[in-house]
Amino acid sequence: MLNKVSKGFTIIELMITVVVLSVLAALAAPSFLSIIEKRRLVGATDNLASLLQYARSEAIKQNQTIMLQFNAGSWCVGIDDLGADCDCTNPTSCTVNTIQRVLEGNEYDNVTLAVSGFIGTTINFESRQGLPDDNGVFTLDINGQTKTVTLNVIGRVKVD
Repeated sequence: MLNKVSKGFTIIELMITVVVLSVLAALAAPSFLSIIEKRRLVGATDNLASLLQYARSEAIKQNQTIMLQFNAGSWCVGIDDLGADCDCTNPTSCTVNTIQRVLEGNEYDNVTLAVSGFIGTTINFESRQGLPDDNGVFTLDINGQTKTVTLNVIGRVKVD
């Protein structure tokens, strides 16, 4: 009799491999979910801080007041350079140099926005030094993980 050398995998070996990979994937999925949520929170926080800094720098650059309007209920923040009422729930009303400048919460699934310390829902950055007429804290949250963006009286933006 001739010895036959077998090449490849049997169906049982293949099924065991698939089962082991499935179990490993099921164990790893929850940790990937928390990583994705953390990145979503960091992205929203960084974009909000950037929008605040951009508003201040544009006020100085254009030598005119830049208005920032926020709405914690519908989770949006927008800026405008025309002195018109920027309503971030209507993104076309918030433009700088005719470019729409709005950050919306629907871009960041499950991230919520809370605002504290501000008197109203509008901040004006004055033209000479970019000083805001109000200051406070924006708090972003996703499933108990929070990050804050603080705007102080001299217009500095701090992310914690």
